[in-house]
Amino acid sequence: MKGRLSVVSNIFSVKVLSRLLILFSVLVVPANLFSYPRTPADLIEISCGEEHPEAKRILVAYDTIHGSTAEVAERIGTELCARGFQVDVRLARNVLSVDAYDVIILGSAIYRFNWLPDARKLLKNFYATLSSKPTAFFIVCAAMYDDTPENKAAVQESFVDPILVRYPGITPLAIGLFGGAVDFKTNRYNFFEKIVLRILEKVLDFKDSADWRDWQYISTWSEEVWSKLQ
Repeated sequence: MKGRLSVVSNIFSVKVLSRLLILFSVLVVPANLFSYPRTPADLIEISCGEEHPEAKRILVAYDTIHGSTAEVAERIGTELCARGFQVDVRLARNVLSVDAYDVIILGSAIYRFNWLPDARKLLKNFYATLSSKPTAFFIVCAAMYDDTPENKAAVQESFVDPILVRYPGITPLAIGLFGGAVDFKTNRYNFFEKIVLRILEKVLDFKDSADWRDWQYISTWSEEVWSKLQ
């Protein structure tokens, strides 16, 4: 609870209303009222780098709701392929084994102050293997709408540190904290998502859509992962 209050206070301190709204969505609204309206177009899976059969094999696994995290995973995968690796980008729920990979990168959208279920399940199921291989994490969330040291610290404390405490055998070689995206024109939000996002729209001063993903930073982060694997 302390971490949740900290991230709300640090990230949305400009508006008391937004703090109350986020706490409402986390603590009051039943989880089964938050749907996962995924569409096939959101579920990106690609493989690349087959022309480098001797290169390290990297799995970029992810869990997404409306597709923003899928697109981030795709960008990370293509960046690493361009640097000479073999890469599979896979939806976390479709990963049956990680044994064939030399490196695992796991990403998740943040939903109701938590990683998504399939990303958490992958961590639990393959914890022993992830503990013995180079592993990196990334998260995608609206809380990183502004890439400031204060926001990074709050997001790290609330969304990453609890995972590291629960899975102490994993020491990530890199942790990416990326902004998310909102688009009322293309995404099918449910009733409670609409309430939360419409008020967030007023707080952060955007209309119908906003994309806080810094693609240059995502590419730079991918390069950081590459450099640590040399």
